Amino acid sequence: MEHNDYLTRVEEFIVPFLKKNGYELITSEFTEEDHNWYLRLYIDLSDAEAEKRAAAEPVQSEPDEETGEERHEPGIGINDCAKVSRYLSTWLDKTDFISETYTLEVCSKGFLNEG
Repeated sequence: MEHNDYLTRVEEFIVPFLKKNGYELITSEFTEEDHNWYLRLYIDLSDAEAEKRAAAEPVQSEPDEETGEERHEPGIGINDCAKVSRYLSTWLDKTDFISETYTLEVCSKGFLNEG
């Protein structure tokens, strides 16, 4: 199976789960770095979920320490990434169609801009 086939199969499986839970898939990759393979998914909140969370959370009265800006909308948190990772990992373990040994990473879209 080709690496692009891996991504296609993973995306076909995970996108309905993401939509149902208020997330969206930004991109995915299966890449080799320093002789190690990584299956990475970059996710974000759907617009509807971001609005829902923003309405439920009080606006910060203190500016963000790094940017100095007030944060009005919540973003993807570690619990969101862990939820998606656990769900996908269970399926990947069961189907076992990826022949390479790899590490699964579910990240916020902010990680796309780093590195």
